[in-house]
Amino acid sequence: MSSFILTIREGIRYRGGSGQYSWLAHRLSGLAILFFLVIHVWDTANAFFWPQAYVWSLALFKHPFFGLGEVGVMAAVLYHAFNGARIALFDFKPEWWRHQRISVIITWVLFFIIFIPIAIFMLSGIIGHCQALAQVGDSCFRIPAFSEFAQYAR
Repeated sequence: MSSFILTIREGIRYRGGSGQYSWLAHRLSGLAILFFLVIHVWDTANAFFWPQAYVWSLALFKHPFFGLGEVGVMAAVLYHAFNGARIALFDFKPEWWRHQRISVIITWVLFFIIFIPIAIFMLSGIIGHCQALAQVGDSCFRIPAFSEFAQYAR
């Protein structure tokens, strides 16, 4: 958590233009990916060590809040990949650093061109899931109780 706070504080304090904001977005997207991976590893480990928690978390992750989080993780992965490729290109051709502003703009344009259709597809899946649950009289905003999955306890 302190790394996240440090990133925000230093990113706001320094006024370095497009390069600084690109660094800040790259750092935040990397932290978001790390946060997702920690949750993913914990959840997957529960499949073996605590099956009740694993099945409960699978049901919990169908909540629209987590669906929006998946859209955010997709955004973080895409931006981190595009910006990482931009940085790698500049590492191989240092003379291109003078074109940093235009390269940042190209990175963001590519990101939005790819991300928007993916986000629409993912959000339509969330909406479809909620509509399917509404047809059977259930709410997609209901948080499942851990006790509902007692049959999976060891």
